[in-house]
Amino acid sequence: MSTRARKISVLTAAGLEEIGHEELPKVLATFAKPHSKTTWLHAELSQDVVQALDDMGLGEIAIKSLRDGPERPRVEEFADHLYVSLFSADRPSARSRSKRPPEVCDQTSGEPEPAACLPQLRELRLFLGHSWLVSLGNIAHSDYEELVNRMQRQVFSRNRGPSFVAYHISEWLVETLQPTLEELDDRIDGLEDQVVLTTGEAPMQQLFGLKRDIVELRRRVSPLRDVMQRLGSHGVVFVEPEAEVYFRDVHDDVMRAIELLDTYRDILSSALDLHLSSVSNRLNRVMKQLTVVATMFLPLTFIVGLFGTNFTRMPFGSTAWFVGMFVLMFVSVTAMWIYTWKRT
Repeated sequence: MSTRARKISVLTAAGLEEIGHEELPKVLATFAKPHSKTTWLHAELSQDVVQALDDMGLGEIAIKSLRDGPERPRVEEFADHLYVSLFSADRPSARSRSKRPPEVCDQTSGEPEPAACLPQLRELRLFLGHSWLVSLGNIAHSDYEELVNRMQRQVFSRNRGPSFVAYHISEWLVETLQPTLEELDDRIDGLEDQVVLTTGEAPMQQLFGLKRDIVELRRRVSPLRDVMQRLGSHGVVFVEPEAEVYFRDVHDDVMRAIELLDTYRDILSSALDLHLSSVSNRLNRVMKQLTVVATMFLPLTFIVGLFGTNFTRMPFGSTAWFVGMFVLMFVSVTAMWIYTWKRT
């Protein structure tokens, strides 16, 4: 957590305004007024902002969570506000995704790059009051502009409360997971093609590494299901009844993402089983061929060993026995080949 961050953004029906850290306590003091207008205040997480929120009188547990660092997504209700801990995922640009080599997540070097395999998750904390919402976290400039436009069109122009601001932020953070899911889908398709279409060795390290990435991402995403279910249930403090159905819609989006991750995991397990089965089948074919060759040469070994024995009365000088030996070898090999062909 930095000591001092960039300026703080305040969005109201009148428009967007940026204030300095020295003006933050004054703005926070206006939130206590009973008939204040809907306001969205966004700032990066810093010691100055946390101290100002502490002086405002927000929940001690929530302030402690801000100072402790990353935590699991959760919802806490207090007497005068609601605390929600969330996260957003970095969206990889189309250019970086198109130029990213396929082996960047192979996990074969022993030093994988987490940022290339999984999205970087950024903390996002929300404090929801009766007419205000304070969000703390690092949001990219382009994403913040998109959120501001969305709030102006969907919230402030329709005279909606801060619960809808929290809804649109929640909807946005779930949308940030979509590029990662699409990238995982592309990686799985590539690995499936390698397992099914190629005859060489399958990329086992990639299979295990990708499966590990999916399990880790599901572990991070699954707490959002409980958060959205809580916000969409009846009777949650400071969540307007009209906004509950919207949070339930976000809950459905989170459930679809989790189900998609489960599907990806099952597909990878099936691909791994298919690879192991193909390896076993190839091994069985090789062993069968080696067994056939060894069986065919078994009588030859016996005949050559018999006629090559150093006895005094062996027919070394007989042409008939010499020809008969080769005829016997040919007949025995042919018989063994016919017998093996009929059995297999």
